[in-house]
Amino acid sequence: MDKFVRKLADVWEELVGDRATFSLENRAFNSVSVVTMVLLAVLLPFNMWLGLTAIWVLVATLLALQVLFFYLSRYKRVYHASMLAYVIVSYITLIATFYLNSGSHGPALLLFFLTFNLLIAFSSRAKHWIWALLHLLLPVILLTKEYFDPTWITDSYRNGSDRYIDILSSYIVTLTCIYLITNYLRKNYEREKQIAEERADKIDMQNINLEQLNQKKDKLFSIIAHDLQSPLNSIITTLHLIAEYELEEEEKKMLGDELLTLTKNTSNLLTNLLTWSKLQMDGKGVRLSSENVYESVERVLSIQRMLADKKSVAIVSRVDPAIFITADHNMLELVVRNLINNAIKFTPSGGQIDIGIQLRENTCNLLVADNGIGIDPSQQDEIFSLKTQSTFGTNNEKGIGLGLVLCKELLALQQGELWFESAPGKGTTFYASFPLSQADSADKKLSA
Repeated sequence: MDKFVRKLADVWEELVGDRATFSLENRAFNSVSVVTMVLLAVLLPFNMWLGLTAIWVLVATLLALQVLFFYLSRYKRVYHASMLAYVIVSYITLIATFYLNSGSHGPALLLFFLTFNLLIAFSSRAKHWIWALLHLLLPVILLTKEYFDPTWITDSYRNGSDRYIDILSSYIVTLTCIYLITNYLRKNYEREKQIAEERADKIDMQNINLEQLNQKKDKLFSIIAHDLQSPLNSIITTLHLIAEYELEEEEKKMLGDELLTLTKNTSNLLTNLLTWSKLQMDGKGVRLSSENVYESVERVLSIQRMLADKKSVAIVSRVDPAIFITADHNMLELVVRNLINNAIKFTPSGGQIDIGIQLRENTCNLLVADNGIGIDPSQQDEIFSLKTQSTFGTNNEKGIGLGLVLCKELLALQQGELWFESAPGKGTTFYASFPLSQADSADKKLSA
């Protein structure tokens, strides 16, 4: 049954034209043309059977004209000319039907109501008053003429039975057509209303997105104006000290180490800013491949261990070299670097950072655990949002809270997740999940 309904809907769509190509009025006219052709096709055999020769010849002529109007409107796209011709022929037909088919004793007045309904259905609102005026004047003129000159109209029925059948059939056809047209107009109204509501919802969503983008833009400018400017000023100050003053070797080494740290932190900050900004602009560029977790972690540690050694923070990696995951090469290293750098930042001298993995079905969880200061409960709910404020590490390292936001978004693009467990004063463990590569997933199932 559903298949038949869909097929019927497809046929109707083909007859009236698609919404993208045809205007609403044009589709309505095509619909009315189809209804009119069906109506005339039904009336034709009735009038032939009743012996109303003049009427059935008129109906047959109208059917041929209506086919022509429909063809011009639907396939030649001559909508306005077809509509005008339809209107002219309709009024001529109504007058002829009144005269040839027993005047007010025939079905002509019923057809006036039907025609008015059809004209209202496919024409613009600006023309409705014209149809209303014509449908008021023409019946009044015809009825008045009949009243003062009854002989002007001749009775075309052979007997009362013929009149009964003609009036009843015309009434049923008129009632059916008015119901179908009214239902069609109501559906059009509901469809337009739904489209308008969808557009309004889309506009509301766009406004929300614009507001969020505006907030992110303000955050970015705040970062650039304050958090990025601060380390750059420190670098400039350090370089001035080295260039303008005679310093001892020990002092130069200390300033050099500080300069190196500032430069690396600023470089990481710039990398995060540029990556996050690119994500906000297009959110694309993910290239998933099979990546070795151990190699990625070691590449990051080759640089991060220097920062950890400077703070006397031990880093212990227990990553299995045999584990492969599905991830973007650059995004994976950026996530690992941010998580390790974050752990170093909030771990005091003498602390320890542990890096390991957990396998869960088809997922690999990379964990970075520290025994640092932990995350304040008041900040935990907003740790992955831009609402977090700039923070300072155990050695007053400056942070902006962007790294974790970036990690969260990067993992989402790689079908992964990011979450944490933290206790103030005891440390924090971050978990980054990645899909296992197909080879590792297959090996795990075999071993199970």
